[in-house]
Amino acid sequence: MNPLIGNSFANSTADNRDASPLPAADPHVGVAPAAGQTHAGSAKTTVSSDLARRISINQLTTLRNCLSSDLDEYRRHEIAAIGVHWRKLNYYGIRRSIRRIQQSRLAVSSLGWIGGFTGEHGHALPEVMCEAKRMIRVASQIRAGVVTVVTGPQAGHIRSHAFRIVADALKELTEFASIYDVRLAVQPMHSMFAKNWSFIHTLDDGLQLLDKVGNPRLQLSFGTYHLWEEPGLLQRIEEVAPRIGLVSLADWGEAPRHENDRLLPGEGRLPLNDVIQSLEQHGFSGWYELEVWSRDLWKLDHRDLMRRCVDARDRLSAQVCPC
Repeated sequence: MNPLIGNSFANSTADNRDASPLPAADPHVGVAPAAGQTHAGSAKTTVSSDLARRISINQLTTLRNCLSSDLDEYRRHEIAAIGVHWRKLNYYGIRRSIRRIQQSRLAVSSLGWIGGFTGEHGHALPEVMCEAKRMIRVASQIRAGVVTVVTGPQAGHIRSHAFRIVADALKELTEFASIYDVRLAVQPMHSMFAKNWSFIHTLDDGLQLLDKVGNPRLQLSFGTYHLWEEPGLLQRIEEVAPRIGLVSLADWGEAPRHENDRLLPGEGRLPLNDVIQSLEQHGFSGWYELEVWSRDLWKLDHRDLMRRCVDARDRLSAQVCPC
């Protein structure tokens, strides 16, 4: 795994092994607004103003901050929601984190990530499944929009066997998730991430996995950074939009120097406005999440980083035309 981001098992503590009851879910936390939703007494919103209320920041964008600092900073800058990183949540303590998130009144766009099913990083499948189920239970408490899924690399298996391992694991996990009213979203990742992260690289790979699992609680996490080279991407959005649970936004500059070389939306060369416009036109009404793994951004003072995130959100909101 990427040493800067780590593995979900790395920070298991006595707190997350404690079997005592978790705090009750707050019904006001973590509910994604529907497209075109209005506040009481207001006129129907345009896509642009609605979009600003549906753009979240994933904690991996602000990697150096702890959970509590992220919650405070996101609220201070009127960010609509937070994409929670399991490692940060573990580090702060499971029950303490749940209470802190509920008290913040921020919505939770995602909790990430479940993965490592293929055994590449030294964790046996029963251990991975136990941790995944723990995450699903926590996701229900913080009312996360989705729990994201990163399969793990092919790990020496033939592809068909690796695919079968992952599909079987996700069949069990989606059934478990249905008990807690939680959705999962599998993330196809660019082929540069094949060694450490995933062997699911394309829309067709992701759709094949969804079809194999056959449970509507498994959706796609649509990452612009990962999928921008997909042939005919804009033309395929109509087909895939109903199966998308989360849209992850990051921009692409020149040839990446390493895995953590993404740009904030609007700072690279991807046609993100066109992608978002097409998603909106074809009925996507969930969260857009700024998920920008960037060594350059992680070096910034947190105030400068938050200012640039807010600028990226505002650019997107202003440039996407109402439907």
